[in-house]
Amino acid sequence: MKNLTLCKILTFIRYFAEALFFPFISLYFSEVKGFDIEHIGILIAAIPITAILCSPIYSRLCTNPKRTKLALTIMSFVEAGFVVLLLFANHFAFALAGIILLSIMSSSNYGMIDSLLTLIAEDNGKRFSSIRIYGSTSYMIGVLISGILTKQFSYTTSFVVACSLFIGVGVLYFFIQTPSHEESYVEKVKFTELVKNKLFIGYLFFYILLIGTMQVGDDFFSLYMESKGGEEYYSYVSFGFIGVEIITMLLLNRFGKNIGVKFFFVSLVLLIVRNCVHAIPNTPLGLIIAFQMLRGIIWAGALFLSSTFVSKILGYKLASSGIILVMLGVQIFSAIFKFSGGFIIRAIGYSNFYLILLGFSCLALIYYCFYYRFYKKTQNKQILD
Repeated sequence: MKNLTLCKILTFIRYFAEALFFPFISLYFSEVKGFDIEHIGILIAAIPITAILCSPIYSRLCTNPKRTKLALTIMSFVEAGFVVLLLFANHFAFALAGIILLSIMSSSNYGMIDSLLTLIAEDNGKRFSSIRIYGSTSYMIGVLISGILTKQFSYTTSFVVACSLFIGVGVLYFFIQTPSHEESYVEKVKFTELVKNKLFIGYLFFYILLIGTMQVGDDFFSLYMESKGGEEYYSYVSFGFIGVEIITMLLLNRFGKNIGVKFFFVSLVLLIVRNCVHAIPNTPLGLIIAFQMLRGIIWAGALFLSSTFVSKILGYKLASSGIILVMLGVQIFSAIFKFSGGFIIRAIGYSNFYLILLGFSCLALIYYCFYYRFYKKTQNKQILD
């Protein structure tokens, strides 16, 4: 239980540090550095693009929990320095270089953290979401404090505090114990073992559509609010939808044992509703803020179900590689839309941009209806066999 407590503390600090700079990175480049939306789109696209290049390397290196923990320890210390580097990036080329260097350390971080904590939680007879909820709680507090710090002091203050916390996370990794049966891990996981699993590949495409669409909408949401004159409320909006996420996750942990993957239908419907409201021209700011709260339920459902589901259909040996591959797929989808997003918004406006995302979320719902039937059919066949 001591190890689980350390994992919860580490998760709390890690997400708190992230909340002090990442949600405000687009506003930082817009308000402080004065970059236009096309350049900002390229900068935030550099994060998933870097992940696409780095994820296969990390997946190759992190073949067991011990190696994953070592990589995360090193990445935390180096990441701290690259956060500070962004403060001195006054030109677009330097900002892009800084983002790429930072992304090498952070872009694959969450897939690796999720895979490590999922295995530690399962080793202790717990769900991953019982640890991850501490990350959501700290992120909620962090975005509120970051909003206060940037208004009362500066972005520099918030970024430096984040840097200090990342160093603290690196230290904490030394005390985390990896699963006791990690020797059962196969050192090299072949990619073909993943792609041969039809349930996993089907889930991979669905998750890319669901989370990729949500994340792209989120990454431009602060600039969308700025266009509506509501950038001063952004930290409070983030605080709100993360609060909804925490409440939803608590309810799912308490009552969601028998819900299973059916909850993905709820997430999909809510994503469609949210994108629909954002796509309506001249939507009042208050309505936009209200429906952005749905993001908390969508993400909570994904956190509650995804890692456990991947572990279930792939097994312990392939779980880490599978989770990293899922995150890589989301990064590829996000990279395409983030890179082109600024140009699309400049050409057709925010409403039409969210209309495109609405189309993808509807496609995700249709796809999942077919996948769910395939999943249930496969389950029934396994029972009969």
